[in-house]
Amino acid sequence: MSENPLNAVVLVVDDTPDTLALLHDALVESGYTVLVADNGESALKISLEATPDIVLLDALMPGMDGFEVCRNLKKDLNTRHIPVIFM
Repeated sequence: MSENPLNAVVLVVDDTPDTLALLHDALVESGYTVLVADNGESALKISLEATPDIVLLDALMPGMDGFEVCRNLKKDLNTRHIPVIFM
């Protein structure tokens, strides 16, 4: 199987370990580089450090929910260009 030609980096953010594992495995098998975060604070930190090509974001998480994560991503000049898909 050939690697994804775009070498896209996907950040998956979810507080449910089973969901993280399922998405991680499926995306890696499809050739993507996958980063994972299990909370909003980690998602923001990873986004600033690694600048993923897209974020798959759980809307409902304890603490900082997905909507707050998205607002923070979009107000930062360094991350506002990253597409976000809510799950």
